[in-house]
Amino acid sequence: MNVTKVGVRVNVVAAVIVGIIISFITISGLISPGIAFAADAKSGGTLVFARPEEPLGLNGFKISDNGSIWAIEQICDSLIEPDDSGYGLRPALAESWEISDDGLVYTFHLRDAKFNTGEPVTIEDVLFSLDKAADPEGYLGFVFPPMKREAIDSKTLRMTLEAPFTPLLSAVSLFAAHIVDKESYEADEDSFMVNPVCSGPFKVESFERGNSLDIVRNEHYWDRQSYLDKVEMPYVPESNSRILGLKNGDYDVINVVPLNQAKALDADPGFILEVSPAFRLDYVYLNHARPPLDNKDIRLALNYAANREAVLAVAFHGFGTIPNSYMPIVSHHCDSVEAIPYDLEKARELVANSGYDGTVIEVIAASGDSVARQAAQILQQGWQEVGLNIEIVEFDMGTAYGKLEEGDFFSMVSYITSDTNDTDFLAGIQADHEVFGGFFSSYNNTQVTEWIQAAAKLSDSAARADLYCKVQQQVYWDGYSVPLNFKPFVNAHQTDVIGFHNSVTGPWWLKDVWLDR
Repeated sequence: MNVTKVGVRVNVVAAVIVGIIISFITISGLISPGIAFAADAKSGGTLVFARPEEPLGLNGFKISDNGSIWAIEQICDSLIEPDDSGYGLRPALAESWEISDDGLVYTFHLRDAKFNTGEPVTIEDVLFSLDKAADPEGYLGFVFPPMKREAIDSKTLRMTLEAPFTPLLSAVSLFAAHIVDKESYEADEDSFMVNPVCSGPFKVESFERGNSLDIVRNEHYWDRQSYLDKVEMPYVPESNSRILGLKNGDYDVINVVPLNQAKALDADPGFILEVSPAFRLDYVYLNHARPPLDNKDIRLALNYAANREAVLAVAFHGFGTIPNSYMPIVSHHCDSVEAIPYDLEKARELVANSGYDGTVIEVIAASGDSVARQAAQILQQGWQEVGLNIEIVEFDMGTAYGKLEEGDFFSMVSYITSDTNDTDFLAGIQADHEVFGGFFSSYNNTQVTEWIQAAAKLSDSAARADLYCKVQQQVYWDGYSVPLNFKPFVNAHQTDVIGFHNSVTGPWWLKDVWLDR
């Protein structure tokens, strides 16, 4: 059988994209200067990392919030993992793999590795974990195509697909495909939710919901040991408290710097502001099942009357880029799609021709989210100017997302992130009605579904890019949503914290961080 073989630590990422990410990351000119000087790294110490996203649990088969996902990435390993940039992939628990020429057979070779208990990672653990990840009833089961998974021997796993599925490697790299200790998981799932038995660089020391997650070095980790002895991740939802804690020296790193204070923090030589690209798009969700948003003219009018320059300047304080897509910039983003311009006259024309009856269009902005509130206010002004009746309503975050899930909404200012580097992941979730019903939008375009499904079967990257470009063009100009901003990650840390950086998929490689103290 002819195969394509991938060896240890080979990254599948285009050099041009790496160049883009490097130039973006160094906006402040000061991010993580120690990354290039790992030979000088010092071991030891405790990093205090204040975060506003509380982990809800540490079982990747059952959770979906970023606060949990990015913590799990420090504790659990998959067969394959994102590389340092997040745009590429590299071996993890699988030291190498081969893909048959017809794209139907993937053969993974497992490395010698141990769980954080010291017990070996076995082929049975791998099969159990992947069965959990691919369960159609599970959170991300839809990501995995129909296949047969079997052990060839104690170190070899074979996946045989019914049809080619090029994004498979990216799917295998997901947090939900992490490899767990079968015996421990089956013995006590509740215990696993707070103290998982996995094989990542850290293990849980303590986890108290609403307070802190503390992780320590996993002495059984298969790769280089983390420099840090321990990472304390206190839950600090209030932005000013995180800023004050950083300035007082209580925190070494803070996540999600409030944008209205970011530039002042960047100007302070005592701290380093990290501004790095993210697989994230901030946008206004639109419910196409709710009149008048079932009318494409109304949806396009909302886009033409959206003053995105003002939203970017005022709500996001200049951090980000005005988008030309319905989804974040990932592997097959199409720059050639023309952005919808700010054109009030065109918006008025669309409203006038739509038969709009004056129905109030509610815009949800989660209470306490000042960025969403400011964006909604700017948008409301333009939308009312072209003849639409707009009302901003506020709910707490839980209630807001509950309405989203129940379809009990007109529109909502929010965002989406991608957990993989492959366009297929979010294209399927957002635009393929057969996968996720349009991700709360009820968007349904059969041609788009055909393009997405065809792209996943192609091995030629250029051919896939052409199809995803068609998808982006169609979905964006169908008025799927009102895209606002390709928003970057904005974090800050003390100057003696070396090697901290945010991957575009969201996690941080804390095992590479060290303290110059």
